[in-house]
Amino acid sequence: MSALQLLIGVILPPITVAVLVAGLIARLRKWSRAPVGKITLYPSAKTGSEVWSHTAKEVFLFRSLWSGDRPLWVGAWIFHASLALIFVGHFRVVTDFPRLWAAFGMGSQDVDVMSAAVGGAVGVVILAIGLYLLVRRFTSRSARDASKTEDYVALVLLLAVIITGDAMRFLTHFDLAEVRAYFQGLFTLNLQVLPQSNLFWVHFLLVQILFMYIPFGKLLHLPGVLFSHPLLRRD
Repeated sequence: MSALQLLIGVILPPITVAVLVAGLIARLRKWSRAPVGKITLYPSAKTGSEVWSHTAKEVFLFRSLWSGDRPLWVGAWIFHASLALIFVGHFRVVTDFPRLWAAFGMGSQDVDVMSAAVGGAVGVVILAIGLYLLVRRFTSRSARDASKTEDYVALVLLLAVIITGDAMRFLTHFDLAEVRAYFQGLFTLNLQVLPQSNLFWVHFLLVQILFMYIPFGKLLHLPGVLFSHPLLRRD
């Protein structure tokens, strides 16, 4: 085990989890204690179900962005949908779900083929959309005026994670069993296997940096919507 592997693969993960959890708790406590003014968006909701219906449309459909900037809405919605698919797909890196695949009549080879096809396609799409969003911040005057340094940092960090992930998929041999054994050992505090791919360690380091950044930047906008939107939509 090299010093870098020890740092990235053994020492840093618990620190990352601690920073992420503590940061999320601190941010949510700050929001919950913030003074709430009476500023209602029209049309206001009369019942709790209407409030959460408006909120769900904002979370899943980005309705306010649809009303303001259709090209940006397309890019943002595809980007977030791709992120969601990637997040779900990465559960298979940690463990597998043989009973689920059996229920769909799929064997391990079928799942591997599906994972390679869907994961590869989503990886290409999210990279293209991410580059479009970055270029748009430079070429659109309104986006450039509204962008701050942290907006560029967050997007570049996301792109770095995406690019290294795509590189592992398309440019190198990715040993899923080896990586799964590593994470299972990490979670059970019985670490016996370390991935040999240098690109994996770069990718994993970037992911951990991203996770530690989330509570302190604008990437934490989903909980922000869940906090603010019901307040703005209630009558």
